[in-house]
Amino acid sequence: MKGFWHAPALAFVLGGVLSNQSGFTFFIILIFLSYWIYSYRLNRKSLLFIASFLIAGYFYLPPLDNGWDSFTQKSPWIATIISNVKETPHAYSMTLQHDSGEKFIVRFFKEDNDFYPSDWRHGAICTLEGSVESFAEARNHGQFDYQSYMAKEGIYKQVIIEEEDNLHCEGGSWLSLLYDARNFMKDKVEKNTTPEAFAWMKALVFGETDHLDETTIQWFREYNLSHILAISGLHVGLTIGGIYFLLYRTGFATKTQVQVFLLLLLPFYTFLAGAAPSVIRAGLMAVILILTTSLKWKFPLTDILSIAAIVLLLTSPSYFHHIGFQFSFLVTFSLVLSMPILKRYKNAWIQSLVIGLISQLSILSLQVHYFFEFQPLSLWVNFIMVPYFSFIVIPFLMFTLLLVFLIPSLAQVLSSIFITFHERFLSFVHSLTLYMDFSWVIGKLPPLFIILYTIFLVVMMRYWSEGKDQKAFVSSMIAVGVIMVHCAIPFISDKGTVTMLDVGQGDSFVIELPNRRGVILIDAAGPPIFSSNSKKTAEDIIIPFLKSQGIGALDALFISHKDSDHSGSVRYLLEEFNISHVIVSPYYNEFYKEVEVKRVMGGQKVVIEGQEFNVLHPAEQDYGEPNDNSLVLESNIGGKKWLFTGDISTNVENQIIESYPSLKVDILKVGHHGSNTSTSNDFLNSTQPEVGLISAGVDNRYGHPHDEVVQRFKERGTPLLQTKRHGEVQYIFSGQSGTFSTFLPYNASRE
Repeated sequence: MKGFWHAPALAFVLGGVLSNQSGFTFFIILIFLSYWIYSYRLNRKSLLFIASFLIAGYFYLPPLDNGWDSFTQKSPWIATIISNVKETPHAYSMTLQHDSGEKFIVRFFKEDNDFYPSDWRHGAICTLEGSVESFAEARNHGQFDYQSYMAKEGIYKQVIIEEEDNLHCEGGSWLSLLYDARNFMKDKVEKNTTPEAFAWMKALVFGETDHLDETTIQWFREYNLSHILAISGLHVGLTIGGIYFLLYRTGFATKTQVQVFLLLLLPFYTFLAGAAPSVIRAGLMAVILILTTSLKWKFPLTDILSIAAIVLLLTSPSYFHHIGFQFSFLVTFSLVLSMPILKRYKNAWIQSLVIGLISQLSILSLQVHYFFEFQPLSLWVNFIMVPYFSFIVIPFLMFTLLLVFLIPSLAQVLSSIFITFHERFLSFVHSLTLYMDFSWVIGKLPPLFIILYTIFLVVMMRYWSEGKDQKAFVSSMIAVGVIMVHCAIPFISDKGTVTMLDVGQGDSFVIELPNRRGVILIDAAGPPIFSSNSKKTAEDIIIPFLKSQGIGALDALFISHKDSDHSGSVRYLLEEFNISHVIVSPYYNEFYKEVEVKRVMGGQKVVIEGQEFNVLHPAEQDYGEPNDNSLVLESNIGGKKWLFTGDISTNVENQIIESYPSLKVDILKVGHHGSNTSTSNDFLNSTQPEVGLISAGVDNRYGHPHDEVVQRFKERGTPLLQTKRHGEVQYIFSGQSGTFSTFLPYNASRE
C-alpha cells in the first residue's frame, strides 16, 4: 500500500477499539496489532510515531459513559445555542452548551400556537429553567438505545421548557446567518415544489430525511441503499463534477478559477447538506485533493483519506461511535484500496458490479452488528438504484434547486412530473424485491466475529488485487464462514431461554428451545390505544429483539385474548415473519389470511416442536369478557413449571383452583399486569410459585402492579421481577436448571 498516514490512522482507530473491548477480544486485537507492526518492519522512529497514535486513540476515544452532570446547581442556567432550531409538528428542539462544556438538548412543546422566538439563534447566550430529564434507554436486547445514540453525539441530558418565558436568549454568531440562509432555501424549495418532491429534495440536498415515508427509509436500509440517502462522496462528487463541467468545460472559467470557487463553495455545501460525518468526510477529502492538485503535491488517496479521518476524530471524538462515520470511511477506504482490482476489469458494467460487491462486503459485518440481517439481493438492487440516483435523480434535484430561485413556476411543474416518474420507478423496483425477498436474519454480530471477518476480508482483497483469484475466493469463503458460524451457534447450543420483553403496558414472552428446536411467542403486545403509531411496539421492540437473536421465523404464536396490549402487534409480525401456527381461544374472533388459526380450550394439549403446553382455560363457559376468556397455559421449561395467565381475574383463578387442585408452579406470570383484580391470596397459596413475573409499563396510567399484589409476594418471600423496574427479564437454562437475568441492573437491596 502506498503512502504512510494509513498506519497512524489505523493505530488511532484500533486504540479506540481496544478501549472499548476486554477479555478474549482484547487479546485477539493485540495479536493482530503485533502481526501488523511486525509485517511492516518499521524503524524505531516510525514505530514510536505509530505507537503514540495507538496510545492517543486508547485514551482519546474512550468507551461511552453516562456523561457528567452540570445540573447540580439550581436553575436558571446559562448556556449557548450551538445548533439550528429543529421543528416537528409537536415541538421545537435545539442543542445548547453549558459553561462547563456539557451539551444538552432543550425541548419546547407546542400547544395552541406555532410561537417561534426570533432570538433562538445559533450562538445566542440563553438563560433558561426547566425540568432535567435523561433520554430513553434501551430496555430490551435489539432495541434502539436513544440514550446511547445521544451519548455518541456527546449529549447526555435534555431540558424540557414548560413555558416560553422560561427561555431568554440574546445575541448570535456568524453561523446563525448561514442557518438563516439554509432555512430560507428550504422554505423556498417547499413553497415551489410538490410535497413529495420536497421530501426528496430535503433528503438529497439538505441531508434531512424526516419528510420521507418511514416505509421508504426502512426499504432503503434493508437493501443497503442508505448511502444514497446519506449525503456523502457520491453527492459531493456529482456536485463537483457538475460545477466543473458548467464552468470549465464550457469555457466560462479557467481551471484555477474553478478550483478556487470550489474551495470557497465546499464548506458552505457541507453546511447546506447537513454536516453529517459522511458529507464532512467527503467535503474535507475534496478540499485536500484540490489543494494538493493545485499545489502539485503528490499525496496518495489513502493518505488524504487517513488525514481526513484523524482530523475528524481529533475535532469530534464522538464520531468514533457514529454509524455514518464508520460506514463512510470503511466503504471509501475499501474502494481506494481496490483500485488495482478495478483496473483488471475494462467493462464499465462489470466495474460497477465489482464496486458494489466490495462496498457491500466492506460493511457487511457492521451492518449485521447494527441491523441484525443481510439482504443478498442488495447488490443487484444497488446496481439498479445507484446509477438511477447518480445520473437522473440527484442531477435533476440540483437543477430544480436552481429553478426554484430562477423560474419558480417551472420548478413546480417539473417537480410534479419528476415525482410521478420517480414514484412509479421506485414502486416497480420495490415490487421486484417483494417477489425475491431472501433476507438473511443473522443476529447481532459480536466484536470478535467482526474482527475475524475483517481480517479475512483484508486477506481476500490483497489476493484479489494480486490476481490470485483462487486464494481470494477461499479467503472470501472463510470470511463469510465466520458469519455462518455465528448463525449456527444457537443450533448447536443446548441452552434455551424464556424472555419476558419489556413492551410497556402489555405482554410478550419469547421461548427459544435448546438447539433452536423451536421459537414460540406468547402474546404480541401493541402500543397503548392512544398511540398514533400502531406499529410502534412491533417495530421498536418485538421485531428487533427477535432479529437480534437471529430469529427469522416463529414456530407458534399463542394469543391469550384480543386486547391490544396482548395482540396489537400480531398483524405486523405476520407481515415480517413466517409463523407456522397461531393458537387462540374459541372466543378470539380474528382471522389471518397468512396462517390458519387454531382454537383450543381447557383440557387440551398443544405440542410445538416437542414442547408441551397444557391449556387450563378457557373452559366451555363464556365469561363474556376478553380478560376472563384468556388462554391460560402451563408448561415445563428448563426444569421449571411455568404458568402463563393472560389477564384472568380472581373469578377464573378460583375456577382453575377448583379444576386443578394439585396445580403447583415454579414461575407465575402474574395476571393482568399485577392488577388487584387478579392474583388472590387463595391462588398464590394453591399454586405456591417460586418466582413471579409482572409485565407492566413504566409510569402506566393504571398504577400496575398494585401495592397489595406486590405485598402478597413480599409476605411470602417470593421474588418478583418486573419489566417496569428491570426491563427485559430472561430465564436462561440448560437441561433442567437455569438462572434469571435482567436487562437493566438488578439491585437486590431495593427489591
